[in-house]
Amino acid sequence: MPKLLALERIACKDIAGIILASLIIAVAIQFVVVPAHLLTGGLSGVAIILHFITSYPIWVWYIGLNIPVFIAGYKLASRRFTLYSFIGMISLSGFLALLAPLDIKLTVDDILLSALLGGTLNGVGVGMALVFRGSTGGLDIIAGIAHRIWGVNFGTTIFVTNVLVLASALITSNIELTLYSALTMFVSSKMVDSVTSGFIAKKTVIVVSKKSDDIAQAILHRMHRGCTLLNGKGAYTGQMEDIIMVTTGKTQIPRLKELIFHLDPQAFITITDTVEVYGRGFKPWDKEDV
Repeated sequence: MPKLLALERIACKDIAGIILASLIIAVAIQFVVVPAHLLTGGLSGVAIILHFITSYPIWVWYIGLNIPVFIAGYKLASRRFTLYSFIGMISLSGFLALLAPLDIKLTVDDILLSALLGGTLNGVGVGMALVFRGSTGGLDIIAGIAHRIWGVNFGTTIFVTNVLVLASALITSNIELTLYSALTMFVSSKMVDSVTSGFIAKKTVIVVSKKSDDIAQAILHRMHRGCTLLNGKGAYTGQMEDIIMVTTGKTQIPRLKELIFHLDPQAFITITDTVEVYGRGFKPWDKEDV
């Protein structure tokens, strides 16, 4: 096994997760998005447009569009990510081919609900693929190439690509369906964020107080949360003081603020969103990630 692939260990659970994610995306596309004449983002959206124009199957277009993407990304992306994404792309194409003849429609009379359902299912599938350290090909690899070569961030590439997809949608549908497609993409992106960062939001709190020891003890013994004391120095006063850092669930923030301001009404705190947390009391690190 090449040294790079030895470091980037291939896990059966990752492959199984990516295949399941591909099935969810295929269900969203074939049973919700296409029957409602909506679009998803990225290359799958382009494949749907080409399907509407030519009547050729979506899976055929999706494979054709991904071939040059994988050729370009082979030397630029992680080998494991490329392999996982190739598995995801083939799985998604296969499921699209298998589900197309079933002619099942999960759409409802309200196009708004169809857009929400399609975006939710698609976002869950895309997010799952990313959680299992892969993708279903297409836009994720394009974004990686753009970032590696030109320094363009992922969000910009995805936004520009989806705008172009929506502009192209006017060829096959009216402005109303195009706007609903934009809603589908928006909901999908939010679901991707929720799945990849976890539905239970975490917050990191920084506390500057003259009663840092009392607050730290209260966090440890009354909230049963761990915290860290950092050495700090006031730029204006020049005085040394301890700074408390604690990461906790979103639902515990009101109690934490109440505790802090009860002990020190003059405390200074900042609260920021935390995407992922590993370690004791939170998510354990998977050794297969190394």
